[in-house]
Amino acid sequence: MKKRLMTAALMLSVMLAACGQGKAQASTAAAAESSAETETRESDDILTGGWSANQGSLLPEDNADAMKAFTAAVEGMTGYKYEVLAVLGSQPVAGTNYAYLCKGTAVVPNATSAYLLVDVYADLDGKAELRGTKELLPAAAAGMTAEWKYNSGDSDPQANPAVQEVFAAALTGKVGSVYEPIAYIGGAGEPENSYTLLCGNRAVPNADRSFCLLTVRKKADGSAEVLDTEKLELGTELPSATEEPKN
Repeated sequence: MKKRLMTAALMLSVMLAACGQGKAQASTAAAAESSAETETRESDDILTGGWSANQGSLLPEDNADAMKAFTAAVEGMTGYKYEVLAVLGSQPVAGTNYAYLCKGTAVVPNATSAYLLVDVYADLDGKAELRGTKELLPAAAAGMTAEWKYNSGDSDPQANPAVQEVFAAALTGKVGSVYEPIAYIGGAGEPENSYTLLCGNRAVPNADRSFCLLTVRKKADGSAEVLDTEKLELGTELPSATEEPKN
């Protein structure tokens, strides 16, 4: 009798130990599954992350990774050339998307330049490709009676005193958004006397930077006004590049 009780107790102990081990294994498996789900969610966040406007220097020489990607993307391209004026932002994907303000010119005699938003994708191995371009002809141009033309000269606003003067006068006394002139894009002559600039835009002085196309106009009485403000979206679906692809 005593022997049978000892045997039963031993069997019960083994069963309890097995049960405990099973629960521990199940707990470990659940934790591993939860960890995997967390990693997947974090990965999804990276893959679907939004665009971030460049909050630092926009100068090409101060954005080495972005310029390395751009150089690789246009290497071997003929028939069209790009001059990067500003690195506007980036987006983390399986690699990185970059957005640039560029001055683009066809390689033909007497070609006129255009200002473009250009997207480049760089993968994790350092390979890069030009994903799309979009001309920055502002919406305000549609309502002008004079012909709107891209600026064919220096894009630096400080190199264009007349543009700077109208820009400053148009914003004098304005409260709210703070505008930082980045590039003089173009404008329309008389009777419009208007200028379009790509600007950094902050809702308040220390807020994050976004971008817009700001069109200002000099009025007949010598005063100036803001004619139009068009928000510049980074990473929207850009048309496929029409320039000659790489060889």
